[in-house]
Amino acid sequence: MQELLEVITLAYKKLSAQNIVLFLLLIKIIFCALGGLIVTYVHSKFSYKWLRNNFNIYVGITLPVIGLVITTVIGSNIALSIGMIGALSIVRFRTPIRTPYELVHYFSLLTIGISAKVDLSITVVLIILLSILPYFIRRFSLIKDNSSGSDGKLSLNFHGLMKENDFKKITSDKNIRNYSVKNEGDKYDISGFMIFDKSVDKDKFLNEWSSKINSYNVDLDENN
Repeated sequence: MQELLEVITLAYKKLSAQNIVLFLLLIKIIFCALGGLIVTYVHSKFSYKWLRNNFNIYVGITLPVIGLVITTVIGSNIALSIGMIGALSIVRFRTPIRTPYELVHYFSLLTIGISAKVDLSITVVLIILLSILPYFIRRFSLIKDNSSGSDGKLSLNFHGLMKENDFKKITSDKNIRNYSVKNEGDKYDISGFMIFDKSVDKDKFLNEWSSKINSYNVDLDENN
């Protein structure tokens, strides 16, 4: 390890000023890619299994890098920044956002790349905070499920990809209130909203459909 660091140090000293800039940019790109991958992987361990597919892993790696490259290219050029804003406004996500969390996740990945342009130490702190935040939210959540349901009803938003038989079964559940669906070949991409009177009913539903639901979030509605 020490020999490798010595080789890198010697190579760095022999680089020209322009090559040093490119070398540091390469280091930041690798750092952003690894940081995005770490955040995506950690969050996939906390009820967000849909982050583990190849598509979201790709997004987790490339989005911070894209943020870094855009920020680097724009620099302090005001004219270029205005033109870039106009160009980027044309681009938008065509896939429906499952939950507000997903939108925040995308912005977090972009922020990793943008902060890397300014200061890598800020990026390190940001990656650490984003990685430990899901644990603290689950550990010290202010919303606690109740077993009786006497203090309020439980609302559940879920998203899943399932076959026709499963789709018909889940949409006929008495607790479902609303859902949207998009046909994906021989499967159905469904996002639904459900209300449960008791926590045990919610747990039973999640246990039954754990292999079909990719993500979900639960809220306690004390007004119902």
